Amino acid sequence: MNREAVPLIIGILVPVVLVALITLYVSGYDITEYLRKIDIIYYILVLPFGLGLMAAILWFRKPRD
Repeated sequence: MNREAVPLIIGILVPVVLVALITLYVSGYDITEYLRKIDIIYYILVLPFGLGLMAAILWFRKPRD
């Protein structure tokens, strides 16, 4: 995929997803209900692992001089 296209795709998808979530919430579907059912320990364990994985991927994709 073109490197310049990724920010454009993200810039288009983020507002669309946010508007969709707000519309679902207003119409009666509570999306956060499923997130609240997950134990807090999983958030504590997965968040640092996910951030570290993302940092490692970005580190290895960085062009070397």
